[in-house]
Amino acid sequence: MSRIIGYNMLQTQQDKQVPAFSYEVFDRQLDNFAMMLKVLMDGWEDYSSQEMTFDIHSLCTKASRLCYLADQDLALQHTDVSHHRKEQNETYFTSFELIITTQFTKFMKKVLAQVKAGKKVEGHSSPMFSSEVSTLLPKLQDLLVMDGMSKESIQIMVGDILNTEKLIQKNHKITKFPGVRYEERLWYLIRLYCLASYLVLHFRRVCHVTSSEMPPEEAARLTEWAVQKYISEKESSEKLELYFSNLQYDNDGKPLNVNQWLQARRELKHLVPQNLLLLFLNSADDVSQLGASLIEVNFSNDEFMMLVDAVAKYQLITEHIRAIEFPEEFEQDLHNEVFYLTVNGRSVDLEELKKSISKMVNLVSRKNHWFCVWSVLKHLNLIKHESTFATFAHQMMSDDWFGNIDPRLRFTGDNLSDYSRYFNEYDYTEWNEEMFLEKKELYGMTKWSPKLYQNFSSLCARMMQAIWGYSFFS
Repeated sequence: MSRIIGYNMLQTQQDKQVPAFSYEVFDRQLDNFAMMLKVLMDGWEDYSSQEMTFDIHSLCTKASRLCYLADQDLALQHTDVSHHRKEQNETYFTSFELIITTQFTKFMKKVLAQVKAGKKVEGHSSPMFSSEVSTLLPKLQDLLVMDGMSKESIQIMVGDILNTEKLIQKNHKITKFPGVRYEERLWYLIRLYCLASYLVLHFRRVCHVTSSEMPPEEAARLTEWAVQKYISEKESSEKLELYFSNLQYDNDGKPLNVNQWLQARRELKHLVPQNLLLLFLNSADDVSQLGASLIEVNFSNDEFMMLVDAVAKYQLITEHIRAIEFPEEFEQDLHNEVFYLTVNGRSVDLEELKKSISKMVNLVSRKNHWFCVWSVLKHLNLIKHESTFATFAHQMMSDDWFGNIDPRLRFTGDNLSDYSRYFNEYDYTEWNEEMFLEKKELYGMTKWSPKLYQNFSSLCARMMQAIWGYSFFS
């Protein structure tokens, strides 16, 4: 079960900074943003100046985070064979079109018209209740008693709070929130409108992605990638581990022989939903063919994941069978942490893979060109899902691989991480100059030359051509 066991991977600082994307969080934040934006518009005339300032700033912060998450969402949806977000995309696009394109636009026109007429963007001057907690809490004694709290408990709690307040005031300078000029408040309101409009653009884009038919070759590549990811990820790999442990347990704890593995593989058809069963029966041993055929069938994300589970088990069982029948295939002399040893059901010969990579390395004339080596290998589904730039650099620069390269071309994970914002989020065949320039500007990527897209795209194409007819699959 070597493909299920995880590795302790080296990670760059950049790898650790980005939290895992969660649709549960994304959807919740979108709903909260829409609700808060409606509160801002509905309560505009009732705001005090400080309330207005804080709500505008709070919405700007939330919208900025959502725009970042939206970019991650767009990249993920480009890799989703099942288009499982199609319904959510259309729902959010409709609701955000209404609240932002219609209602918020109308609201902004009204505010800007008032500014032109001489009215400042500021709320009412309003007195505030300024008592400290230590002053306010004792006044609530009757309420706390009615809730069942004893007077002794109340006194202890009040004493603790008084001590805490004194400690904070002694050791920490309490933050003061100064007033904000109305011009700044107006500027942040305009920024909020721009950020909100970017979210509308995002849902227009993802609606286009999920309403467009995926090319067969892309569906093939992404289906294989989904199977590899399923084998690698912690939760699903544990399910696979349990499945194989059960097989051995049912065999009285003994390793299965070839006939028993074959029987277990035959039983996998019962795990596949009916609408995908024919594809599985015809192409279980060729995931590329199976993936390319998926565009002809309607299926849900749950059904797709059931298929992925069955295919992953099929591939792993096939590995066990080949390990028994052809053990020499699994004897690899080269150190490897980065590459899958099975792709689309075929074994990878690391020595032959190294020869192919060396042809790409011949085209490397700068450190950042290694990013194109990474991109081509990733396109071929050779790089493990959990591999990082640091792991890749460590292996490529080892003595077993290309450690003897010209010192000027030696690289680290940090040399590659500079390009992870856009280039690593999409397959190199999907890079787009317009999107590249947009990301360069939006994220202030000053290290990126305007010609970087053209240079990287051209180099990846040349590298792919250099290894055309590669023979590293057994």
